[in-house]
Amino acid sequence: MACQSYAPYRGFGIDVQVTTGKTLCLHNVGRRYKVSWTISSSSQPAQKVASFPEQLEFMSEQDAFRYAEKRAQTFIDCMLSGNSAISSGCDAGVGAVRTEAPRV
Repeated sequence: MACQSYAPYRGFGIDVQVTTGKTLCLHNVGRRYKVSWTISSSSQPAQKVASFPEQLEFMSEQDAFRYAEKRAQTFIDCMLSGNSAISSGCDAGVGAVRTEAPRV
């Protein structure tokens, strides 16, 4: 497994892990890369904000790292925007089911 930490983005740290897998191809066994990423508070690195494994497979390790970094940044942007369930008072944690109807 390869790991990479990125410079803080808007007050959050991003850590990406890429694992190598094998897949059958027409002529031989090929390599594919799976990725997961974790966001933590820059001021308290032990405090994990979110962690997601991606369901996609990548042809190269570099593609997996780039994709996960961008997805984590997008998640942070959404989390910090006023329109997300996470930043609008849904305090039950990441992945929690919202129990009230959305306000229109």
